[in-house]
Amino acid sequence: MRVSRWTQALAILAWTCGVSLAQESAKPAAAGQVIPVSTSNARAEAVLEGDVASWKQAQVKKVSLNRTPPLYDTDTPAANEVPVAEVSSLRAGGKLFVHLAWRDGTRDTAVLQSAPDSPPETRFLKTPTEADDRFFDAAAIMVPLQGSGGLNPSLQMGDASHPVRIYYWNSARGAMLMEAHGRGTTKRTGQTFPAKGTYLNGRWMVTFELPTQPAGTPVAFAVWNGSQEDRDGRKYFSVWYVLE
Repeated sequence: MRVSRWTQALAILAWTCGVSLAQESAKPAAAGQVIPVSTSNARAEAVLEGDVASWKQAQVKKVSLNRTPPLYDTDTPAANEVPVAEVSSLRAGGKLFVHLAWRDGTRDTAVLQSAPDSPPETRFLKTPTEADDRFFDAAAIMVPLQGSGGLNPSLQMGDASHPVRIYYWNSARGAMLMEAHGRGTTKRTGQTFPAKGTYLNGRWMVTFELPTQPAGTPVAFAVWNGSQEDRDGRKYFSVWYVLE
């Protein structure tokens, strides 16, 4: 089925970009929108640490990433430096493992204190961070928090009726579990999850350990490039894909 350029343009404004998108009815996913998932008998701990035999059987899926437009007047223009990410997925030990890899010419990271246990966002409009000398590489996976009832959540961080869960990994602080029910509502849950990130030869490789997700679960991906001053909604993002 052909998708109009107008529909594609609307999708590119999602994931916190400020344009409200109507939810799309769940339809059988096209072949290009499916994330293959293999099964491994290895222990979960071994898979997270990069068990070669397990990951060798996982099929690699290239996922196109879109660049969000500037969020603030002070934002400098950003070239499309990360146009694609490679996704591999395994089910093992009652968990879902997702390996996300992308090319990045700079390793933007630092050692920081643990994220503070701050309350949920209360401002109507967010403002740029004042710590504009600290931007880090990061990645995230977004899934529905609950059954969609035949609708996929909005790519704009879900909505009140269709909240989302965000498995967020930051090269400075590690993994943090977040939830959201619409643009500007993202909050830390105070929980974490197992994840392992490695930077080698101009390439980030991050493995996420998620609770098992059934076939047909919608998933979306995001990447932040610290050298481009990415943060919050300034990032690279994918449209919804579906787990095999």
